[in-house]
Amino acid sequence: MIASLAASLALLAGPTAGLPPATPVGMSAREYSFGVYKPRVSTGRVTLNVHNYGEDAHDLQVRGPHGYRSAVSPEIEPGETISLNVRLRRPGRYLFICLKPGHAARGMTAHITVRKRRG
Repeated sequence: MIASLAASLALLAGPTAGLPPATPVGMSAREYSFGVYKPRVSTGRVTLNVHNYGEDAHDLQVRGPHGYRSAVSPEIEPGETISLNVRLRRPGRYLFICLKPGHAARGMTAHITVRKRRG
């Protein structure tokens, strides 16, 4: 099951040949908050490594400038870690949000700032 989950998430990233490596960003999830361990990254591919320290299942969607919406992650069960690959192409502020009923309203959101890649 873990292998199929990893393969499914890899499909979200699209082709990667010739692109700079993805920037890893560690995240924690628990009732009702996200922790982000790298609050600023450069534009490009980002791998969100999310561990659920809570007792409830959570999910994750990334929202950004110009209406950007990532796919919604699969449920992250208590104690589980997933990796979600996203491509953040535009500089700006991106929102991480749990779409489980009532979670965002109770504060389960976080932000990351994306800056233009140099060079």
